[in-house]
Amino acid sequence: MRKIVFLILLCIVFHFCVNAQLVSVPWDDVNQKKWGAEFSLVHIKSSGDSSVQNAWFYKSKKNILQPLIISLHTWSGDYNQEDPLAKEILLRDWNYIHPDFRGANNNPKACGSSLVITDLEDAINFSIKNANVDTSNVHIIGVSGGGYAAMLAYMKINYPVKSFNAWVGISNLTEWYWESKGRNAKYATDVEQVAMNNGEMNWRELDLRSPIKLPFSGNKRKNTSLHIYAGVHDGYTGSVPVSHSINMYNKIASALYPGQNQLQVADKILISLLAKQLNPAADTLLKLGGRVIQLDKKTSGVSLTIFEGGHEMLVPQALALLSADKNKNFEALNILTLGDSNGTFDFGWPQQMKKLLPYATIINKSVSGNTIGFDNLGKTSLNTLASINEYLDDAFRSLGTKGKLDYVFINLGTNDTKIIFKDRQKEVANNLTALLQKIKNYLKAHGNRDSRICFITPSPMDEQKIDRVKYGGGNLRIQENNLQFKKIIATAGIDFLNSYDTLKKNFANKTTDGIHLNEQAQFELATIILSYINLKTK
Repeated sequence: MRKIVFLILLCIVFHFCVNAQLVSVPWDDVNQKKWGAEFSLVHIKSSGDSSVQNAWFYKSKKNILQPLIISLHTWSGDYNQEDPLAKEILLRDWNYIHPDFRGANNNPKACGSSLVITDLEDAINFSIKNANVDTSNVHIIGVSGGGYAAMLAYMKINYPVKSFNAWVGISNLTEWYWESKGRNAKYATDVEQVAMNNGEMNWRELDLRSPIKLPFSGNKRKNTSLHIYAGVHDGYTGSVPVSHSINMYNKIASALYPGQNQLQVADKILISLLAKQLNPAADTLLKLGGRVIQLDKKTSGVSLTIFEGGHEMLVPQALALLSADKNKNFEALNILTLGDSNGTFDFGWPQQMKKLLPYATIINKSVSGNTIGFDNLGKTSLNTLASINEYLDDAFRSLGTKGKLDYVFINLGTNDTKIIFKDRQKEVANNLTALLQKIKNYLKAHGNRDSRICFITPSPMDEQKIDRVKYGGGNLRIQENNLQFKKIIATAGIDFLNSYDTLKKNFANKTTDGIHLNEQAQFELATIILSYINLKTK
């Protein structure tokens, strides 16, 4: 049976090689080299050969110990390659290093050499020496060639890393060489520069640099975990077939749990994923970052996720998947968010929730200018009380006939305090009462009695920065309304989050125009909401 499976896989790989179009791989782009002023260029002397290896480094500003994230560059990249995780690190204020483990994988000193492992250990030791690192909370993450290096580190590195996270990584260099050669990809030439001498490939050398060919040390990895992710279309639209991820997972699962074959990916599923680019048995309601999960295998110590996608890391969800902090939730929740302009930005609080709740479906119905119950700018479309049934209809249509809302979050009230409405403030509380009742009635009629409704207070205004013609005195009106809102919420029997009091500390640093929250503050608000969700699900 295994021989037949092998022949089928060879045919599929040949199909990859013949039919896959050569496309640029965004995750191996080495042209983007922008690093913010928050990051420092550091120079680390190698304990392997005394050469100097560069890295971009960020030291957390927090007084208490913080996680350390080692983010690995791609196959053709180096330390200077722009890292999309860097911005996410700043939002969390974690320690971080982006090391140069011998640069591009096109020479013998790079591509999984012993010096690569030494460089990674040196980067960890440098970070611990120069930052407030929680030494039990160190995580390695990489995509593409970085995913390859993450799997290699899992097999070889000595430091007790808490988690290794490999996205679309290469596990077998020999297989990848032939796959790349068949499609005339440059990576075949790179591999030749690593292990070919006088026209003869040193296959033994490639095995020594391939994670899947290395011996597994159970004692070394007792208190750590390996998490493998791959897009199901990789190999067709990208450079690394999903077989690299699946086979690596099977190797570790069988080593950790010998004889428990049910934990491994069956041959027929592997073939289906390679040939059909889907798993007919997949639960299409289970999603990661909004992508359908074609295969999800999890057990203590190792996991595999094959998602609808290509050769990529799912940013910004990738950091939320790490076990670096306790405030996290991996439930497949359905959430409706109702807000104003603060909720419409691509960095707004609903978008921040999407990254913090990677398996959740968040339906955002925030509209710039929205009020609780006034026709702002003379538009009924900016009156949530008038539009709420339409919002709810849209939400349930997107969830399908069996859909259920777990949470409804309402963050409105700022625009209701505009000067144009200052003489109508007594109506605001009544409008909120009517809005909440409409929502409750709708949910009850649609069999969603258990849905939680949570009202989030409007955030503060900075009176020194606001447009006083539009919002002058609005901060006081918000405070007065929030007192009324709290009473209404208690009577209505729904939940209340006083984000005003939480955000008001150093609020001048959280807004540029006095009204809208900056990205850091939006992230802070999302973490407050996440804490609330976790409290309710305990």
